Amino acid sequence: MPATGKVSLTRQTIYCFIPVMDLYAAYHIKKLRWYLLIMLAVGLAMGMVSSVINPMDEIDETRIISENKEIDWNYVFLGDNPAAAVASFVINQGVVIAVAVFLIRRWSKKWNLQFDAQSQN
Repeated sequence: MPATGKVSLTRQTIYCFIPVMDLYAAYHIKKLRWYLLIMLAVGLAMGMVSSVINPMDEIDETRIISENKEIDWNYVFLGDNPAAAVASFVINQGVVIAVAVFLIRRWSKKWNLQFDAQSQN
């Protein structure tokens, strides 16, 4: 349910670090649609940056299937340069979490200000 009063900035910020709870935090302050739209755009942009940093070339089937006919999943997911893939993932997650914290904190402060204005009247 959306909040009927002030929300805790600390709790809202902690929710940004927990998967799915960031959606609850946005819903709690009635900004879920905006949050989903912005995070979708950030995710697409970071995906494009990631594909430039660590492009997936044509998959070499001889490299994927080892001598014992098993699939080498590390190669499938990480490609030729595992360090770049891991670094790209860490940077992507850092940017996404930073944007989430920024948005939720900003919107939560605005949410709380509307109740301060009501209590003064």
